[in-house]
Amino acid sequence: MPHANINNSLSLFYQIKGEGRPIVFIHPFVMGHNVFKHQERLAEKYQTLFYDLAGHGRSTKGNQPLSIELLAEHLKELLNHINVKKVALCGYSYGGLVAQQFALKYPERTTALILSGGFSEINTLIPKIFIKSVMAMAKHRKMTLAAKLLAKFNSATSQDEKEIFQYARLSDAQRSYEYCIAGLHYKATDALHQLNMPILLVYGSLEKPMHRYRIPFLQAAPQTQVVMINNGTHQLPPRSFLEFNCVIDQFLRTVNEH
Repeated sequence: MPHANINNSLSLFYQIKGEGRPIVFIHPFVMGHNVFKHQERLAEKYQTLFYDLAGHGRSTKGNQPLSIELLAEHLKELLNHINVKKVALCGYSYGGLVAQQFALKYPERTTALILSGGFSEINTLIPKIFIKSVMAMAKHRKMTLAAKLLAKFNSATSQDEKEIFQYARLSDAQRSYEYCIAGLHYKATDALHQLNMPILLVYGSLEKPMHRYRIPFLQAAPQTQVVMINNGTHQLPPRSFLEFNCVIDQFLRTVNEH
């Protein structure tokens, strides 16, 4: 299994499938790259890169507390390791924060920014309650419970739920906690005007509390496109994958790779 040595203490697990335009997928807390198992179908048209963040899945946890900024640096080092210069970024939920930070820091390496259930900061109650509940589980080392919860929400079938649960159990409690709290403190809203690459926000029509988060992007980055997937929830990549994959493909076909 391929690993990239980022530094002396950190080794990131990754897998590359397909050929063509590179897309990197960035997962939320507790889970690992296999929450994107249904996006592997995009390897028929693109070079897809899936990886586990530090302290998640098969990656080691490293010796540094996680921040969104540090996770973006890890991604840069991973891309350097595999010699990929430019990528389209696809961040799911919290993974979208890492994608935003990378795009802000390395715009010359970012061809497009795709955010599923995306937000530039968390300032509403419902997502905060959920995040803090997962933080409490991680703090008290109840990672099996956290893994069960995330797997239940992020599965379309019982087989998916089993696979996501087994992989999520590998997550390190401390790094999961740090990832959660880092996102609560992260704010990119005031910097969104710096994003000049094409941006796609994808929301489920049923995740209405998240819809307001599109507004700062539309105001600051007028090239932003928004797509609502009918009857979709926040968990679009694993649960509405046919529609989600189609939206990604349609968007990228309109975007200049250079």
